[in-house]
Amino acid sequence: MIDNHNYHICLGIPIPLSVRALPRTPPASFHHLGDLSSLQALKDFGEEFDVPCDEIDHACNLASGPADVVVILERPKTRTSHKYGHPFPRFVGCCKTLWAVDELIRFATNGARSIHTVTVLDAFSFKPNDKSLIPDERCHQLLAEILRAKKPKVVIRCHRDEYRDPWMKQFELPGEEYKFVRTELRIGGNHRTVLLQSFHPSLAVNNAARRPEYRCLLIYHFIAAFAELSGVSQLHEDAEEIRQLCTKKGKRDGRKLSSWGAPSYLTAALERRYGDLQGGDPQEFADWSERERLGEEAKILSTMYDWLGYLAGQSRTFGALGIAEAVLFLWKEHFETNPLYEQVTTLLLFRGSEQQGWFPTANHKLPITEELSKFQISSSEFPGWTTMGLHSPEIFEVNKRAVVCISNALALEEGEEVGKTHLVHTCCLAAYNEIADLIDTQNSLVDEYIRTSPLTQLSRALKIQKLATQCILLAKLIKGENYCLDEPEEKRYEDFTLLRVYLQQLISA
Repeated sequence: MIDNHNYHICLGIPIPLSVRALPRTPPASFHHLGDLSSLQALKDFGEEFDVPCDEIDHACNLASGPADVVVILERPKTRTSHKYGHPFPRFVGCCKTLWAVDELIRFATNGARSIHTVTVLDAFSFKPNDKSLIPDERCHQLLAEILRAKKPKVVIRCHRDEYRDPWMKQFELPGEEYKFVRTELRIGGNHRTVLLQSFHPSLAVNNAARRPEYRCLLIYHFIAAFAELSGVSQLHEDAEEIRQLCTKKGKRDGRKLSSWGAPSYLTAALERRYGDLQGGDPQEFADWSERERLGEEAKILSTMYDWLGYLAGQSRTFGALGIAEAVLFLWKEHFETNPLYEQVTTLLLFRGSEQQGWFPTANHKLPITEELSKFQISSSEFPGWTTMGLHSPEIFEVNKRAVVCISNALALEEGEEVGKTHLVHTCCLAAYNEIADLIDTQNSLVDEYIRTSPLTQLSRALKIQKLATQCILLAKLIKGENYCLDEPEEKRYEDFTLLRVYLQQLISA
């Protein structure tokens, strides 16, 4: 897991300015004798049921925090799914649920507390599943003993199971539809305990990893829980809109999207209000020609890079929730091989945290820019070779050779002295293959060039990557086995003219 203790990121998603202003630093908390007796009870219970020592040690580590706040999870993971031999910090980091609890505590307390200084218990201690011989009643009796000894001020209940112990029945609260339910209990005489019903962090970071709204709602819950220590008893009003999103069905799976779907969904996440997105991948019809398919792919990728470039330009009109989906699932899971993978990941996280709220502003739209396909050029040689925007002699040389080859191909298309059949089968075929090979070489060089681009140059790098992608897709079309035979002469002329524009735009970027 990434350690994001800079507090503009929590649970792997960017936090907007309005939410970053909510956490309160809680008052200091100290241990008392009840903390020690609780650890002894937990240890004795584990030894009674022959639980391995490392499992007991980590359960005690989780339960060793001060008594003011107690987080109740459901059950521990099995030894095959969680490495109990690790030191405690690594033990927490390699479990998504415990990592999430730590992240939530740190964010909700402005970094004043962590999983090391908060009591974390399981409702079913040392019982990862129903195969265990430990009775549920005994687990709940242990939980009751610890809570009576610790006398917490706040209990965050992150599961919904019924308790088999009569005293623990008072801690059962309805948790339907992710509602944050609050009540007050009197335990251990006149001691007042605030009981808060939330939901399990595993749902947000495992089961519904593709839906950042669950992470957002948990953040609100934990902010409200720790605010109780400062005498504030209210869930922020914006949490209700996020909760409503959590109740909507669908989109929980982490399936891979198609090569069309990933950039299309990413664009939609940046463009639209989260929750308004329409499901389903973009349509690709079986009777589409290669030209139609590649043309649509080029359009989708071009639009995606336009939106990323707009975001890189310090726009504040986006919504942090859409950016969260973009970085958490769409970019990280589908663009690992993109040469700008690291830079765009950082961009999405930091720009997301600079937005005012979870949703885009009313005036959020992409500025109108002239499409490259409408770019007007003359039939003469393209000027401008003296300016080399990329500052790469290797790319410059390959790019220049490609433009020369394209100019030769255009001359062949325009020329009348070469016979039609001979033109198609001999001259143009060789020229087309050479152009496509040069574009492939250029793309490899461009990938290496922009892979190390600093964030301050990301807008330019995105423009270069967009143009290089357009070149590659056109090269795929040109390199097609029957391109010379199937494509009309005017279409070929348009393709090479447009490709030459892209190449010159790229070298001058």
